Amino acid sequence: EFDVMNVDKKHLVLGSEACHCPSTGYAGGDLNIAWARASRNAHTILADLAAGSNGFIEWNLILDSVGGPNHLGNMCDSPLLAVPHRALGAQDVPVQLDFERAGYPFGPVFGDQKTRDELNAIGIPAKYLDVGVVVQPMYYYVGHITKFVRPGSRAVHGLVDSSFKDRTFRPKGQSVAGGGINDLARNGIEVTVWPCEGSTRQEWNYNNDKQFQVFGHD
Repeated sequence: EFDVMNVDKKHLVLGSEACHCPSTGYAGGDLNIAWARASRNAHTILADLAAGSNGFIEWNLILDSVGGPNHLGNMCDSPLLAVPHRALGAQDVPVQLDFERAGYPFGPVFGDQKTRDELNAIGIPAKYLDVGVVVQPMYYYVGHITKFVRPGSRAVHGLVDSSFKDRTFRPKGQSVAGGGINDLARNGIEVTVWPCEGSTRQEWNYNNDKQFQVFGHD
């Protein structure tokens, strides 16, 4: 397969970046979206591996509650979130640390408004929250892949079709940048593009040469 892609077999091919945004599942407070993002992240990793990648890099392993810090202010999600103010016995620990300069671009952090027991009931383990860490659904997907897709594993071809019509990345009718019904996985469709957080970095069009043309920046 590498011969077709003109990649030297002595080189490693790694997926170096896959993110899901804006902000975090903990900040948004919707567990369904958190699980949808986890599924989408796993799909990205597995698709890269199936296409010939030798591995992947989970570049956002841990972030703060809003998905930072980030020098451009485009907050993204991650498997783990550092929330030291939620740790047992925490005193005088600010909800947002000095290095986070973005503030709350998407409003209040809904997870911070829930009690330890409420979060535990919806799947955020209290035993990790007690040490200041939010474990999100994405963590379990990444853990499953790294546990069972071991060095030397080989990809097996499979088909993902649109038989399940109600798959969504965002609730229907909700006006949020990016997301919608993902019913485009079928033969003949090469790529599905979702704007991440609606910034000018992610503006694109389909030009006369039948290419996706990306333009704009912040």
